[in-house]
Amino acid sequence: MTSAALLLLLAAAPGLQSELPAAPRQIFEIVWRRPLVAQELGAFQTLEPGGPAIDPASGTVVVGTRDGWLHALRPDGSVAWEFQGAGSFGAPPTIDGGVVYAGSSGGVLYAVDLATGKARWRYDAKEELGTRPVVARGLVLVASLEDTLLAVDAQSGAWRWHHRREKREGFTIRGAAGVVASGDLAFAAYSDGFVAGLEVATGKPRWERKVAPDGKYVDVDSLAFGAGKLFAAAYSGAVLALAPDTGKELWRLPLPDATRLAWVGGTLVVVTTGAIKGLSPDAGAVLWETPIGGGSPASAPVAAGRWLAVSTGPGGLQFLDPATGRLVRVLDGGQGIDGSIAVLRGRGYVLANAGTLFALDLP
Repeated sequence: MTSAALLLLLAAAPGLQSELPAAPRQIFEIVWRRPLVAQELGAFQTLEPGGPAIDPASGTVVVGTRDGWLHALRPDGSVAWEFQGAGSFGAPPTIDGGVVYAGSSGGVLYAVDLATGKARWRYDAKEELGTRPVVARGLVLVASLEDTLLAVDAQSGAWRWHHRREKREGFTIRGAAGVVASGDLAFAAYSDGFVAGLEVATGKPRWERKVAPDGKYVDVDSLAFGAGKLFAAAYSGAVLALAPDTGKELWRLPLPDATRLAWVGGTLVVVTTGAIKGLSPDAGAVLWETPIGGGSPASAPVAAGRWLAVSTGPGGLQFLDPATGRLVRVLDGGQGIDGSIAVLRGRGYVLANAGTLFALDLP
């Protein structure tokens, strides 16, 4: 009798229980993978903190990499075009109206034609751009790592307005919260612990409010909008819900080291340095909590088919049950995953830290 048969026999015997772990669930299938960054001998910094964007009409996926290239790939993995920018691309691009908008660490915001890969315009912000651009009311909104929110005309690339807070003295958490737009307002967050609601058309502040508790690092690193509320995560120890029109605080949950949050399927999902938590949007009650386990927060959670996908750096891309927070699968990618996943009609794309783009089918 083989050892495998013996184990099955023992497991089936009355009063005995198999110690074998359950087989992993087949929640995704790797359709193809394509290396986009040449491997350098002795390289120690291989993080890819950006992520892809998908054009809903053509299915084309566009992703920027740490070596300063934008890559456009067709759904079958073939390369449509490549575009070289200044500096690295540390945040996902945005595709809107047949144009790719992407900000670089070299301080340049690019508008690239989706069909040809040719630049339509470029705007030199002279500050490192670190967030996904947002298109709202004919403007492209993007935040810099120097606490500036820039608004540029989407058609011409001409400057329209900017809103700036003086960067806090001393050390801050590297990165910036992505801009959120709703109606006639845009929302930005800053390293001094403030959140601002600005008129999209003019950049005039409707309100500004300090939301972060006092502490060593008061950076507000993430914003999200859902259920008619604006949510903010402050690293010094709080997650808050604000009234979008006035900035009035609706509720506050003390939560140390809150770094990323997202509105996913009616739940506010928050990532701290040690755990992923699902919160009720009405009062901030904790519905479930899951330790990150070997990883660290890297990007905001994303709905991926039936699952919740969270990039945790060395801990890989973790897939969780959104109802319970239970971890069901992990995609390592070779050297972990810092970038966010993009999903469209059951197909997901994620860039691993080794510079390989994975295409996943998500049943």
